[in-house]
Amino acid sequence: MMNKKFVVYAALFFLSLAHTNNISAQDKAPVTFGKIKVEDFTINSPLIDANTSAVIIADVGDTKFEGTAEGWFKYIYKRQTRIKIIDKKALELTTVLLGLYQGSYGKEVAEDISAAAYNIENGIVKETKLNPKDVYEEKVSKDFFNKKFAVPGAKEGSIIEFTYTIKSNFLFNPPNWKFQSVYGPTLWSEYNITIPSLLSYMSVLDGYYNFFIDKASEGFDRYMVGGNLSVSTPTIIHRWVKKDIPSFNEDNYIYSSKNFIDQISFQLYRTYNGQETRDVANNWKKVTDDLMARDYFGGQLDGNNYWLDKIIKDITGAEDNSLDKSKKIYSYIRDNYTCTHNSDETLTTTLQDVIKNKSGTVGDINLLFIAMLRRNKITAYPVVLSTRGHGRCRKDYALLPSINYVIAKIVIDSLNYYVDATNALLPFGKLAAKCYNGFAREVSWDTTAIDLDPLLAKNYCQVTNFITNGEKKGIEGSYTHNMGFFESLNAKADIAELSLAEYKKDVKQSYSEDITVDSIQVENLQLPEKDLSVKVNYKLTGFDNADIVYFNPMMGEAVMKNPFAAAERLYPVEMPYVKDDIYTLNMEVPKGYAIDELPKSTRISLNENDGMFEYLIKVEDGIIYLQCRVRLKKAIFQPDDYQNLRDFYAYIVKKEAEQIVFKKIK
Repeated sequence: MMNKKFVVYAALFFLSLAHTNNISAQDKAPVTFGKIKVEDFTINSPLIDANTSAVIIADVGDTKFEGTAEGWFKYIYKRQTRIKIIDKKALELTTVLLGLYQGSYGKEVAEDISAAAYNIENGIVKETKLNPKDVYEEKVSKDFFNKKFAVPGAKEGSIIEFTYTIKSNFLFNPPNWKFQSVYGPTLWSEYNITIPSLLSYMSVLDGYYNFFIDKASEGFDRYMVGGNLSVSTPTIIHRWVKKDIPSFNEDNYIYSSKNFIDQISFQLYRTYNGQETRDVANNWKKVTDDLMARDYFGGQLDGNNYWLDKIIKDITGAEDNSLDKSKKIYSYIRDNYTCTHNSDETLTTTLQDVIKNKSGTVGDINLLFIAMLRRNKITAYPVVLSTRGHGRCRKDYALLPSINYVIAKIVIDSLNYYVDATNALLPFGKLAAKCYNGFAREVSWDTTAIDLDPLLAKNYCQVTNFITNGEKKGIEGSYTHNMGFFESLNAKADIAELSLAEYKKDVKQSYSEDITVDSIQVENLQLPEKDLSVKVNYKLTGFDNADIVYFNPMMGEAVMKNPFAAAERLYPVEMPYVKDDIYTLNMEVPKGYAIDELPKSTRISLNENDGMFEYLIKVEDGIIYLQCRVRLKKAIFQPDDYQNLRDFYAYIVKKEAEQIVFKKIK
């Protein structure tokens, strides 16, 4: 295995980097596509275990270039794949979606689509083929659409195969290639590319596993361009193969597998037309300048938006303070507009239509919000970013497809406010955790890089338990959970999706049998500006006439299981936010009982200054005082820190499981 790295190089330099690792006589894909025998259903590999949902037997991609009648090139990408479906979790793989693009240079074409499922029936292999009529097209946005098909007859135990070809005039980003799968091991993954020397590409390699074959060679080819011009040019031929790659394990605390899975991607950075060399590589300044000029982005933010004036006046009234005016516009849009799609950074329609429908995508709503602010002479800019699940956006690798979200940056009195008007649960100036994904980019003529570091996402949670000897029979307790911002946001979303009654039911069921819940109150549910608070009144029944009582003072708030069970980890640990959880207990020693055993106080640090855990307990005047605190000062821990983090949580689990032993006084 190798450490994660990014290898950046151009097609013209492939030869100088060429090397071949561990090549054996078996240097071809171990299958013949389209021919399945009974023995092919038996797969022996040490990588297959009880958690394996599928085996990617062979996945082979090939990209070549052809001349076009318009006088330049197009690429032709072909993929052939064979997969063994082991359990129903992998049935998702039987639906194949081809994401395609259309723009000023035409429309990408998917053709030569074929697929089949193979099953053993009565000792023979039965083939079920895809009907070409069952391939259909669906629109995603103005620029993107999908070709989609489902492999017929696929079920648990099937082998499926599919193949397709994509032809595209959009040379900037040939298809990337994934050598690894989240569904199961990949026994053979191969990608080949042949590039004419008139095109130079930068390549970025992510991954941890070595190549079985990494080989570059030089060729020569003729291309018909412009219909009747034959262009002869050297070519660079590169072949990459990885074999026996384990499944990508989507461990706890990874924002997206896209950031770490073994893959390679390309970006055009230079062209040569026989007379001059032209640098065409995108940089973020070029990308943002292009967005500012587009009708579906910057083109509608300024200009003749006078028609917004009356709408804004009705919202803000006589308010003159810029910050208060911004908050009023924000609250109006947040509370009255419905977000229909949570992954779109551009306008899909006109601002007038967004107002008419009172709904739209993230891009529609937040760009309308920015246009309203600008109409009021309030400084506001779009900020484009990639949400956590979409993968990380790189500062040095400018690609529009890596962006899927837009928020507003508002500047008032030299203070910056980052705002998302599409989430009904967000207060002004706060973002959901998904937006804290590192690099983002302000879209303006003087573009600015912004680091929405997870360190900025802080969650402070406080839980308090008071337990007293009730005047009536029994021991009474009151529990208050003042949630941190992100915890509160998640809880409010859960309640909105289920119901308050269901949420209260879940809270009640979380208590053990020896606790009777009398009442549950949920406060601040309808107030975005305030965090959720849950208050519970209960009675303890475990002390009724028992001679010995084992009592966990954490009262259900203990960390029950180490979230980092694996002995080793290849990838960073990415916490959703920085946390500081404080739990306190004030408990009167139950009448008729004495403390026989009490846990000891302790305090430990994580990597000196990355975090701390303290468990401070004492008894004074018949009252037990406990304060337990878990604090993490950063959200991302590199693999080198993993063992320390794992040990840290192992200690917490063990300590928080300790009990107070009460004995009845006789």
